[in-house]
Amino acid sequence: MSNNNPFMFDLPKGWMDQTVYVFQGPKEADLDHGLMLTLDRKWRFNDIADFAAEKTLPIIETMDNIDILKNEEITLPNGNSAWEFVYKSVPADGMIFFYKYVFVYKDKIGFTFSGKFTKQTIKTIGAQMKQIIENLLPGTYEPPDED
Repeated sequence: MSNNNPFMFDLPKGWMDQTVYVFQGPKEADLDHGLMLTLDRKWRFNDIADFAAEKTLPIIETMDNIDILKNEEITLPNGNSAWEFVYKSVPADGMIFFYKYVFVYKDKIGFTFSGKFTKQTIKTIGAQMKQIIENLLPGTYEPPDED
C-alpha cells in the first residue's frame, strides 16, 4: 500500500484495484444500514458535475416513482470537489426509503459514497455518514485546516 494515500495500492503492471468498500452500520427502524464506497481511478470528467451526472442519470432515467430531493454541488471554498444526490423512493410494499449519494474528487480519484435510509434515519445515520466521509476525505463537509 502506498504510504501517501490510503486508497492507492502498488500493483504489478496491468492490474488495477477496483475495491468496493462496504461499511456495515447499525440496524435501526427495521433497516440494516451500510455505507458503500467505490473508487474511480481513471478520472475522465471535466468536473464534479459530470462525474455525478454519469452516476445519477441512469437512476433518474430508469426509476419510476422517485422524488429527487437534492442534486447539487456542495464544494466548500478550498475543499474537495463534492456533489450530493438524494432521492426518495416508495417501492411496492409502501415503505419509504431515502437514498443518498456523495461524489467527491480528491487526489485524482473519484469517490462515490452511497447509503439507504428511512425517514427517521436519514437525519441520524445520515449525519454519521457525513462524519465517516469527512474522516476519510477531510475537506468535504468541513472547511479544510489551513497550514
